Amino acid sequence: MNRRNFLIASRLATPLTLFGGDQTGSLQDIAQEAYIWGVPLVLQAMYLRRARDRKSPMNRFTVSTQLASPDDKNAGPNVDTLYGFAWLDLRKEPIVLHVPDTQDRYYSIQMIDMYSNSFAYVGRRATGTKEGRYVISLEGWRDSLPEGTVKIESPTSRVMVLTRTLVRGPADLPAAHAIQQKYTLSPLSQIAHPPVAPQEVVSAITEFPVLDLVAGGAKYFDELGVGLAQYPPPAREDAPLEQFAKAGIGPDRLPSESQDGQLASTLRQSALAADALVKSTKVSSEVNGWRVNYRVTPFTADRLFRASVNRMGPGVHIAQEALYFNTQIDAANKPLTGAVRYRMHFSPGQTPPVDAF
Repeated sequence: MNRRNFLIASRLATPLTLFGGDQTGSLQDIAQEAYIWGVPLVLQAMYLRRARDRKSPMNRFTVSTQLASPDDKNAGPNVDTLYGFAWLDLRKEPIVLHVPDTQDRYYSIQMIDMYSNSFAYVGRRATGTKEGRYVISLEGWRDSLPEGTVKIESPTSRVMVLTRTLVRGPADLPAAHAIQQKYTLSPLSQIAHPPVAPQEVVSAITEFPVLDLVAGGAKYFDELGVGLAQYPPPAREDAPLEQFAKAGIGPDRLPSESQDGQLASTLRQSALAADALVKSTKVSSEVNGWRVNYRVTPFTADRLFRASVNRMGPGVHIAQEALYFNTQIDAANKPLTGAVRYRMHFSPGQTPPVDAF
């Protein structure tokens, strides 16, 4: 299977036909598929390790004190949004999320599992803006809930949580600060104790730079093996894992350390080819010169699409929460340039139905 045919197949096939147990292919084909399949998991594991290395606390929010600026080397931050994050560890017990009444101010708290699925939201669109408490647990947790709480189940034992709080201009910044200081996390056993307020940093999103997954060559597949062992995928992924094992890729396996020099070389080449495919894959629709992605969902079955969406960093909203429009051309199909001034025109009654950002 060459790169062109693989790209076509990935857009048309279901996961079972793309990674089916009866599929036969070369070692390089299998390794390329494993690379693409594993991008979301490997990225999440690398961001979690980065947080630990930088002493970010578990089960506690870190929030920004300032809006994004050109000094933030991240992919596309909003300039009217305070960002925050937390890593949750659900292995011992559930974690309780408290949110204040935001008085109709837009905010979102996005919960992302270790496979980069945005499995739940708390915020104006999803739950409203009244005060609330949410018990975040592993799937299968069945103990009784404290009164007045709502349960949210996570597919994995670690969860990345991203917060966004709207700021309506410079004068509104103190009010937005006060709201995000009331986003708190507490172990369920300590729900009756005073919660710990978020820690503040100038910019929380600097914790999520664009990462180079192929820098380590074949060691990418070692990272994938560690991630698979710590965060087993759902049963629907058994077929691709059976296929990956033919290339020495799987839970707790370190294929880069194989004594087979040809295997290590093939894995390196496969990682480079697959990474190029991920970066070149088109993820947006084009309408009237504008590009927008309508396909981001809580669980994205198309593995190549999911890898491409996440490669620049975590936290792309599902389409129901936010749409990201961009263009590089004007109405005359000429490239945009800083030497020209532009006007964006909407006909009467045709302004977009946007109520935040």
